[in-house]
Amino acid sequence: MSNIPTAYQGELMLAGWNETHTGGAKVTFWLPDSQALEPFRHMTVKKGNTAGQRFMAVLVLLDEQDRPVSASGEQPKAEGGPLAKSAALVCNSRDFQDFVAHRTGVDLGDDLQRRERAAQFLRGFCEIDSRAELDSSAHAAELFRRLMAMYREWMADRQPVTA
Repeated sequence: MSNIPTAYQGELMLAGWNETHTGGAKVTFWLPDSQALEPFRHMTVKKGNTAGQRFMAVLVLLDEQDRPVSASGEQPKAEGGPLAKSAALVCNSRDFQDFVAHRTGVDLGDDLQRRERAAQFLRGFCEIDSRAELDSSAHAAELFRRLMAMYREWMADRQPVTA
């Protein structure tokens, strides 16, 4: 029995979509980092180096505060700390850690050091002592949104251009 995962669960960012009469409808997403590709890497090999596996997906649109947006546009009641949770997730992302290393010009060290130094950078940028403050300070939340916009722009600049 194979140890290769057959499911992906995680945050995605819409990169684009298109529809053609020959290629059909296509949606492209950015993953948080290259490690998130692991569940997919083996799949084309199994099918003779072609794509075509079928998946079931549930996608939830997030607002600027990383809260789910309902179909009616109303915000469900947050159950504590969505920005802090997002900040923790992003600090664990290898790509965000690379972004921090790029911004600071500092080698972040091993995996544990990389996560902590990414968190330190985020706290410093957002002028907070704890990521939990992101949910209680409008100023810190705005700085976090700016940082995430800078990160998304940096990620977009790293993506290869496809036709």
